[in-house]
Amino acid sequence: MHMGDLPDRSPHQPTELNSEELEPGMLYAVLTYRGDLASWNWGFFVSEPTTSPIGSSGTIFHVVSNNPGDEWKLDFEAMDVVSSPLVVTVVRLADVTFLGGYEEIVGKDSLLPIFKTVTIPAKASKQQLAEFSSRTWFLDAIFSLHDCGVLQCDDVWLLEREIRRCAFKAMEKYLENRGWTAYGSERCHSC
Repeated sequence: MHMGDLPDRSPHQPTELNSEELEPGMLYAVLTYRGDLASWNWGFFVSEPTTSPIGSSGTIFHVVSNNPGDEWKLDFEAMDVVSSPLVVTVVRLADVTFLGGYEEIVGKDSLLPIFKTVTIPAKASKQQLAEFSSRTWFLDAIFSLHDCGVLQCDDVWLLEREIRRCAFKAMEKYLENRGWTAYGSERCHSC
């Protein structure tokens, strides 16, 4: 029996969502393919609720670097998660409708100021830049979202393991050109 044949006996299995579209008013983790089977670009996504299917329009918040070793910057832009060829997995984190409608949630007075508080190395050494990634920024942002009462996450490191487990499970489907897989987080939820 090979390791891949063994059943996953970890106590918390990701809950796959049966959905062709996302839910309005939810904050999602989005992991996109970057050419490596075990490494993804990490970001947050909020769907625009009036465009069908839900998730075909929305805003992604993530950090980007043009070249490895270059400085990183916070970026937020429109994204179609539903039909993106790079999305591997989407993980529902929390209901953020208490922040207002879509425009208020993604606007300059709700999530964006929280994401701007997350440290991004500027004028950093090569070592610091090598240690920083979209994943480390994402996890630091979870701490900030928790501290600001946007979501409840008692253990960010267990959340990271859960999201990585979702991505690994989703990779088989993704590599067979069958699209992305949505999950619901058990480690992160609404306040």
